[in-house]
Amino acid sequence: MSVVLSLAGADPSCVSADASPLAELTAALHAYTEAEHHPHAIRWARGLETEASGDGTSGNGASASDDKAPASDRAPASALTPALRRRIRGWAPLWASYRARYLLPLTVAGDRSLDAELADIADLPPPLFAELTGYAIRGGNSGAPLDRVLSDRTQREGLLAAAERRSTARAELAHRLLDAPDSLRADLLDLLARAARALEPDLARAARVIGGRLPLLRASLDRDGPGRTLAGLDPTASYRSEPPRVVFDKFHHGIVNVATTPVLVVPSAFGRPHLLVKHEPGFVAVVQFPLLLEGDDQPGHAVVQRRLEVLCDPGRQRIARAIAREPLTPSELAARIGMSLPQVSRHLARLRDAGLVTVERDGRRAYYQLTLERVRRVGDDLLTVLFH
Repeated sequence: MSVVLSLAGADPSCVSADASPLAELTAALHAYTEAEHHPHAIRWARGLETEASGDGTSGNGASASDDKAPASDRAPASALTPALRRRIRGWAPLWASYRARYLLPLTVAGDRSLDAELADIADLPPPLFAELTGYAIRGGNSGAPLDRVLSDRTQREGLLAAAERRSTARAELAHRLLDAPDSLRADLLDLLARAARALEPDLARAARVIGGRLPLLRASLDRDGPGRTLAGLDPTASYRSEPPRVVFDKFHHGIVNVATTPVLVVPSAFGRPHLLVKHEPGFVAVVQFPLLLEGDDQPGHAVVQRRLEVLCDPGRQRIARAIAREPLTPSELAARIGMSLPQVSRHLARLRDAGLVTVERDGRRAYYQLTLERVRRVGDDLLTVLFH
């Protein structure tokens, strides 16, 4: 399945890029509550459960001024109290894999503060707030509509049944939404404000990283156009010119007509590895994409699958074992592991095509060595594409 952004007839100005403090906050909350989906965030998420040292650093010495990592690859500069941790986990369904629509920008207005974005949530009409919250609790908007969930018995019963099938936390939120929607909204806004204050050092670092990347993203939109820029955000995305469109490989299907629905591109330091494409009627479409480390090469699904297939072969495993220790020529490998030179050459070609070996030449000799870091990352890369 895929999400298609149709660019036919769309003015380039229909696609813009900006930061969203609210989107980054909820990306951080998602990384905390579902750390197993974020291999790079596990250290950060676990570190949040230590007591703050009182000097802007956590007990493991992370500094809020450390801007080298674009996401939560490092230990946190923040800490969460036990009470706040419990509240964040209780609300986790709203920023799970299907994030509540109002937790991402609702308009294309740029340079907005967190307070302004929270005010947008406060200003939503109660039926619309309940509908969007209900979809998040249920885990999607592809089923029966929830546009009258506060008053329609069938919709209420359907939401409660769907939530109870998913988890106790979802069921509790569903009951709270239907019994006291205004109280639930006030509690949510209070939690988001408190979480933002508690995570301020790490969110500030993320904001600096995002701010540093935004000029490059906007320059790419101007120079290369929306199609190629959007396709370049993710290894699973592709640009197709006839008709012009960008296709994202996702677990749901959707088509966005960019000529009538503007697209806002939002970088995220905490979102890695997830790329979100949110498109719901009545709102701008939002593409929130993860920033990578400088020089990082996050492979797509096809590359990860090829590397797994290459490494499954026993013969190539023997070769990999030999060249993991030292660089060797094909002739040396053939003599050492008892294969013919053509066999060794074929196996090395497969390893090289998968990006798992490097080749250094010395005159007429070519020395092959296993790229240890990429082999080490195969498991993490597999998790990344599975949870993308």
